[in-house]
Parts: sequence; structure tokens; C-alpha cells
Amino acid sequence: AVTTLTAEAMTALQQYPFPGNVRELENTLERALTWAEGTRISAEDLMLPAITQPNGNAFTIPETGISISAPALNQDLESHLEEQERAIIEKALNETRWNKTAAAKRLGITFRALRYKLKKLDLE
Repeated sequence: AVTTLTAEAMTALQQYPFPGNVRELENTLERALTWAEGTRISAEDLMLPAITQPNGNAFTIPETGISISAPALNQDLESHLEEQERAIIEKALNETRWNKTAAAKRLGITFRALRYKLKKLDLE
């Protein structure tokens, strides 16, 4: 059976900013499939946190009181992800005594991908 979204669920998905990126959207839909009764996903099945938009550019997450402007959200997310990526790569390199081939294998990426990331993160 094919599962569909109700109009309200589609609207809720379109209005939610997904601060966690596309993985958050994927996880939200997988969770909704689990909770949905029948073949239709409702807005309630999505279980999205309440987010208000005081103006066109800012989002407020009531549970935390955090207000983030859309451009700042993108910059903060990108720098945060870069910091995490750097820490994970440095840990793998330290654990392999900076053996890049072994570190790439431990990270589950190709040696070439690791070299690219090292250059991008200025870790060479």
C-alpha cells in the first residue's frame, strides 16, 4: 500500500525550517510512517516541534526560546558541521597515527575523499 500525506501534513512540512537539514526531514517521515494509522500521514503523525515565525526571516523554537534568523541558521549550521567534521577526522587520524589510508578506512570514506576533506579543512 502506498502511503500519502494529508494536505495539512504537507503544509506543516513546507512551513517547518528543518534546522537539522534533510536528514531531519528523512527521520521525521520515517517516524511518521511508524506512527501513522492506515496509509495516510497526518500533521499529528509528523510530531514536528512548534516553531513560530515572528517575521519572514526568523524562527523561534519555543522549547528552547532560541530565535534564529534564516541566514544565520545556514552559517551556524555550516560552521558547526565543519567543526564536527574536523574533530572526527582529527580523532581518526590520531587513532591511526596520521596514517591517512587507515583513517579513511576507519571513517568509511575513500582515501581521495579524505584528502579532499583535509585540504578543505586546512588539516594537511
